[in-house]
Amino acid sequence: MYDLLSLVKRNTLIFFRDKTAVFFSLLSTIILLALYFLFIGKQYTNGLEPFGEEVMTYLGTSVMMGGVLVINTISLALGVMGNIVNDLQQRKLDAFLVTPVKRYKIILAYFITSVLVTAVLSILMWILTIIYVGIRSGYWYPWLTIFQVAGLLIFYTFLSASLMIFLTTLLKSVNAFGALSGVLGTFVGFICGIYMPLVVLGDTMIYVASIFPFTHMTILLKQVLLKDPYSLVPIEVVENLEVAFGTKEIGVFGQEVPMIWLILASLIIAFLLLFFAYRNMSKKMAI
Repeated sequence: MYDLLSLVKRNTLIFFRDKTAVFFSLLSTIILLALYFLFIGKQYTNGLEPFGEEVMTYLGTSVMMGGVLVINTISLALGVMGNIVNDLQQRKLDAFLVTPVKRYKIILAYFITSVLVTAVLSILMWILTIIYVGIRSGYWYPWLTIFQVAGLLIFYTFLSASLMIFLTTLLKSVNAFGALSGVLGTFVGFICGIYMPLVVLGDTMIYVASIFPFTHMTILLKQVLLKDPYSLVPIEVVENLEVAFGTKEIGVFGQEVPMIWLILASLIIAFLLLFFAYRNMSKKMAI
């Protein structure tokens, strides 16, 4: 256990010492926040002026952070995994392989580091969101919502880290990792309806998006975040907002699938990805 904790500590320190890596891990989140505040946010709150500035802020920030927090778990999880690529390319793992440390612990340490760093920073962002909304709008999220969102962020972090460690073990160079980092945030932003509602992109895009777990992650998080803000507007307005904000469940290929089944399927996929990542990494360390 001590050697595993030492590896986790080592990976965490390496990540935070590289200020450039930290910045680029947060870049997708920063860009998305800028887009929301400059352009997209106005689209979501357009027509809500009769309900007052406070309600508009509560609604607009909630739908905005539903997407930002998901992007954050993905981009951060990938950013931390940069340690794997660097260690492989610079042959730093050779030093570990001549020690009694088991190989699975080396791989597990990368995964645990990604989960811990991503979860802590994502929950910190959630706390800042709570404070921002409370001060700007005068409305505070219920305690149940606060804990539900925190729990979902930890779960999403586990899913994201599983996918990212799998993708990272497929890469062979730092350049390839940089290309993946640049493309992934944009891809997820569009496919999950974060940059704009899926309904705007048409039925075909909705069908395609429905096969990606991140799409359902975004929908579920928005549902939780907007539950209380929705109670402040008439029910007929809520029905329109559910479509505009992308909080209606889309199922899979147009077929209704309970959210619990989607969550279980995502968990199974995550464990499978971990297994394949372990296999890929073991082969690379054997070379």
